[in-house]
Amino acid sequence: MKNILIVLSVLILILSVFLIYKSPKTISYESSIISENLKPEPKEIKLIFFGDIMLDRGVKSSVNNNFSEDYSVLFGPAKDLINKADIAFLNLEGPISDGGRKVGSIYSFRFDPKISTVLKETGFDIVSFANNHVGDYSSVAFKDTLTHLENAQILQTGAGMNYSDAKTPREIIIENTKFCFLGFSDVGPDWIKATEATAGILLASDPEFENIIKSAKLNCDILITSFHWGEEYQYFNARQEKLAKSAIDAGADIVIGHHPHVTQDIEIYKGKIIVYSLGNFIFDQYFSPETLEGMNISLVVKDKIITDASFRKTQQTRKYNIESISEPTNIDISTDQIIKIQNSIRK
Repeated sequence: MKNILIVLSVLILILSVFLIYKSPKTISYESSIISENLKPEPKEIKLIFFGDIMLDRGVKSSVNNNFSEDYSVLFGPAKDLINKADIAFLNLEGPISDGGRKVGSIYSFRFDPKISTVLKETGFDIVSFANNHVGDYSSVAFKDTLTHLENAQILQTGAGMNYSDAKTPREIIIENTKFCFLGFSDVGPDWIKATEATAGILLASDPEFENIIKSAKLNCDILITSFHWGEEYQYFNARQEKLAKSAIDAGADIVIGHHPHVTQDIEIYKGKIIVYSLGNFIFDQYFSPETLEGMNISLVVKDKIITDASFRKTQQTRKYNIESISEPTNIDISTDQIIKIQNSIRK
């Protein structure tokens, strides 16, 4: 019996040693070596940019009369594009507030406070708030807008509670890629430019214009510079071209333009994209086909480099909702060129 127990003990010992050497630990170790040698494919990060959105006047009336006061209906098929993007951007053409007093021209805008929530729920992450309508209802409504956007967790660029705040780039970090946004207005109003003591916007006429861009680029991977500029209903002009190329020379990776209310050409300069005007995204300018048509730009960033770019046209109805979106047209960023967008422009 004693001999049998000794034999069994030896067999158990041999089996244990065999199982140890055949255990999953060896497989896991080999697998870990393989995974270290095969780096995962960098994730594609998608950005989309839209032009001017104005949600007062005729747009507000249409929403109340046709869409049961539901502003989200306006975005129509654009919602899908916005939701698929990692970062969605537009120009906010007016303050979000129920306060302040009208100090602008007869063309003055002020949006319902619920608009910030609508934009967030639609999928927008950041807006430009440096344009000629931000002061339409005084600095009270201007400051209200900053608060409403912050509460909705939407970033804004080009504006701030003081000059230092306004010129500070807004950052969004995805997959270790830092995207920075700067916003400038070249069409005023000069009275609401930011100072160290007062809230306001950043002007393209700022003597530190190039240094602001250079400084921003030092701390980011992709720098987006937004401009409210140009002449309404016209082709892009020499002033726009000068500002755009100066911005790229100073470090901007893409220039996004708005304000003319019509789409303008796209230029590739030093391998970087200049969009002179995205036109109207949602606006109550029904008087011409050009003002009811907008454009959006889509970018793909991979491993901190813009690898693909394309644009689509959007079409509003006379109720100002987005009715259709065209198929994308690819942009070749490898060759400097001008991409003609307009056929005709009307006043």
